[in-house]
Amino acid sequence: MATANPNTCPHCGSSNSGANFGFNPQRINDDETLIHDVLFACADCGGEWAAIGYVMIAQRNGGELSKEAQDALAGAVANAEELRIEALDQEGNPI
Repeated sequence: MATANPNTCPHCGSSNSGANFGFNPQRINDDETLIHDVLFACADCGGEWAAIGYVMIAQRNGGELSKEAQDALAGAVANAEELRIEALDQEGNPI
């Protein structure tokens, strides 16, 4: 069974991973966007997975989140569905 930690690769168990795409973007301001159901990739094995129910803030310039972004993230987390990890094959289909 895949782990419920989106930062751990469900293919090889590595934590050398990162988010590479998110759905349903909601712009907060010029630097911050709330994204949902994030796709991740592993730098060690090249595996990919979807974190359904995962929300995060994508920033263009880094740094601390604005108060507006923190509030948007808190609201999105409160309304998010239960987190589930879906490992994807090379074509992006669930395994």
